[in-house]
Amino acid sequence: MDDRSRETAVDVVRRCREAGIELDPVLAAYHCAALRYQGVPWDDAFTQTAAERIVAPRSRLAVDTMAMQVAADEIRATMTAAIAADRRDREERAAAYEREVLTVAASFPRMTQREQADFMEHMWKNVFFRYVCVKGGMESALGINDEVGREETFAAFKSVFPKHETTRFLTQTAPEISAQLRELASIVLGIRVFNRRLEELSRGGNEPSPSGAVPDPAPGYLNLGAKMREDLAGRAHSAARLCAQYRCVLSHQALRRDPGDELLERLADENNNRVAYWSIVRALIEDNAEGIERVDDLARRVHDGCEEVRALIEDAEGIDGVQSGGVQSRSGGVRRDALYPILESVGANHSALEDEAAAQEVIHAVSARMTDFSKPFETSLTNELLHEGIRVEKMAKERYGPHAVVGVPKIDESKDVPKTVVEPHLSRKLSESGAEITHGGVTTLEYGGYDVFALCKRRGLALPASMTAPATAVVFQGKTYGFADEYGAKQFASQPEKYVRAMHATLFRMPELVRITHPSGEATARAFPNLDVAKLAAGMSVASPTEFGTQTDTHPVERHVDKDYEWNEWALRRRALHAANLLRKATHGSQTHSSHFRRENTTQVWLPKRNETQTVVTKGTTMPQKKRYIGGMRGAPDVKLNVVNVELDLGQPYEH
Repeated sequence: MDDRSRETAVDVVRRCREAGIELDPVLAAYHCAALRYQGVPWDDAFTQTAAERIVAPRSRLAVDTMAMQVAADEIRATMTAAIAADRRDREERAAAYEREVLTVAASFPRMTQREQADFMEHMWKNVFFRYVCVKGGMESALGINDEVGREETFAAFKSVFPKHETTRFLTQTAPEISAQLRELASIVLGIRVFNRRLEELSRGGNEPSPSGAVPDPAPGYLNLGAKMREDLAGRAHSAARLCAQYRCVLSHQALRRDPGDELLERLADENNNRVAYWSIVRALIEDNAEGIERVDDLARRVHDGCEEVRALIEDAEGIDGVQSGGVQSRSGGVRRDALYPILESVGANHSALEDEAAAQEVIHAVSARMTDFSKPFETSLTNELLHEGIRVEKMAKERYGPHAVVGVPKIDESKDVPKTVVEPHLSRKLSESGAEITHGGVTTLEYGGYDVFALCKRRGLALPASMTAPATAVVFQGKTYGFADEYGAKQFASQPEKYVRAMHATLFRMPELVRITHPSGEATARAFPNLDVAKLAAGMSVASPTEFGTQTDTHPVERHVDKDYEWNEWALRRRALHAANLLRKATHGSQTHSSHFRRENTTQVWLPKRNETQTVVTKGTTMPQKKRYIGGMRGAPDVKLNVVNVELDLGQPYEH
């Protein structure tokens, strides 16, 4: 996906969100690719046109149908890509160890005998053993949380590939080394699977595998597969019954209503939605059944291989189990050329079981996602319409037989579809067209087994072709097309090339029919490369750079306003350059008597003047003392009584 397509899809998502509709980006890309198939000009108004068609009420049910189809394909493609990426990462890490082995084998370094022994031990423990763990999917044995598994894996590795064989192993050619490394990983894994089998037998076969043993994915797969089989069968039966009700009502209502009638178009869209849902559920049922069959076969092979190893050891005079991870017996062991191929097969089948378990996660995820689309809309079917349609259909079958049709519906006679041919022109065109009408029941039909005549002439109505009615299949240019009745088969056979072209135009106009008429993703990718959901999902997952800016208040609180704040980036740069320029021009020294060495300078220093100051003298003072006494109380009788006041102001000696 190019950048323009990605930007267009993102713009459509934005416009739909503004209109109140949440749209998946992959669905937006799918819808834009479908519009380009319709011939909508890819100009500035393209995104507006795409968004308007999605938001339009008439298109909502068709968009919901596409959303369901894209969701199923997106989950399948995303999870499958993630599983493939994990497998590819593991293969790359194993290939790195293999390249290290091949490099050492190609140019063995010169070293002393002691150094060579240490180097071989390093290669044996840190390269060969790690390769076996990574290649065999036993990387948990390299961690610190699976000490039991590490010991068992290392013991099995040591029993198959002793340390003293490292030097001889490196003398082989590069193809032989690569092949034997893969065999080594499978054999070690097979020994661990055989160990698990022995533990299960010792525990009675009903208890789970002990801690540290290689997990057996088969029981969990079969248990989940049985649950999904029951659940998917119920959902498929419910959807098929609802589709049959839609066909019954549409067959009756189309006899008296025009093709453009609002009720007929609504019923046709609802029928197509349920047909798409049924197609997805049917594909899940088929994938689940095939997976269960493969897992059953692989589990049986693993079991038979373990029993064969056990029988070989018993034939060698008893079984001592797996001692330290190596298959040994009390009489000297079993021949390697007889034992190792079986263990290698057991390990390879166990790896295939793990791959099937990963594939089942994809099926389960799609099945869980489809529960959101089990009842996506309010149906327009009413009891009155259904009862009337069933009554008319029952009367037609009672009168004309089990393959009878209610009647010839009113069909679309616009210029975009082939004109209806009537007798006597019909017989002549049938003989001249080169198409051959055969009986129904053909298992491989074009357009997913849906009626081409109904898709073209009844506004994209998805009707399944009859598998039992006679003369309902047409062979043209090596391809077989199915029809619901003989009338549609004859109309197609009279001008097959026009109907094939009209069918392509119908699919371009109604992209929700693409996945219905092309059930597999591979078929869709071949017929409509731009509608490959896997590529669209990968393209929309790429992060695209964009310029984005926000603006907020600098100072929400007024008292925190910075008067010197500068918002202009260029002004800030100018200020920084100015400050840097000033720093470069600052004086870095002091001018002293010895500043200049090439001439004699004289300097003069003005010392500060000597000044004297006088301050106030600190001294103490004495306050005047006042005395009062009474005189004349004694002495001669003529002495008068009086009061004498005396004030003594003595002061200090230096004051006199």
